[in-house]
Amino acid sequence: MLELLVLFELLLIAIAYTLFSVFLQRKLSNMKRMREIQQAMNDKTKELAQLSKANPNSAELQAKQKEIMSMASESMRLQIKPMIIILPLFVIVYDLLLPMGFAHADFSLMLASVKLTYQTFFLVVVFVLGMAISISLMAIDRKKAKVEKQQQIQAAEPQKTI
Repeated sequence: MLELLVLFELLLIAIAYTLFSVFLQRKLSNMKRMREIQQAMNDKTKELAQLSKANPNSAELQAKQKEIMSMASESMRLQIKPMIIILPLFVIVYDLLLPMGFAHADFSLMLASVKLTYQTFFLVVVFVLGMAISISLMAIDRKKAKVEKQQQIQAAEPQKTI
């Protein structure tokens, strides 16, 4: 009975950590700006490929490469910003709070012939839940981006008069 209680507590902590880290990531990163940068980088890369075929040693080619690098740098900064908070939080939970709360518990769980300790169980739940949430949010974001793009196209079309 005690082991079931420990399992439930660990599960709640892992779910809370995962949801909080996803929330922080969504709040601290500008997803719309990241989509804009990605689209601009794709466009510039196509232009770069055409330019390199036409004139591989041009100054314009080097300027486009420099633009792509600056956009890639901005994209990396936007992606890393939430990690500045999320990773230390993970270390605090994993290395400090879990051992303080569960070191006394003789917890082990067999999963596919692998013995999971309380910390390993926490890692597995955070990883699996984090991946599931990330994939779900990515699908939602893509759908949103498509809708936004369609709205922009419709807004750009001239209004038809009846």
